[in-house]
Amino acid sequence: MMEKMLEKLWDDYWFEACAAIESEEERILVKRAAEAHKNTSGLLTKEQNDMMEKYIDILNEIQSAFGKKAFLKGCEVAAAFFFVP
Repeated sequence: MMEKMLEKLWDDYWFEACAAIESEEERILVKRAAEAHKNTSGLLTKEQNDMMEKYIDILNEIQSAFGKKAFLKGCEVAAAFFFVP
């Protein structure tokens, strides 16, 4: 039950809070990533671009999995503080 609640919290938290670009630093990073992607794509063949896109998708999945794990572990630690006398 608790795990399902944390999963829902993660999904809502991620999509609502973490995915929003709010700071100038985030805007700069997104712009730099887009420029690097565009420049790299121009140097590669279609097959190489397809492989690069797959690689990027996998990196995003890894980042999401580690972020979720960190979030859930953080919730466990926070909850432990509430229940420790």
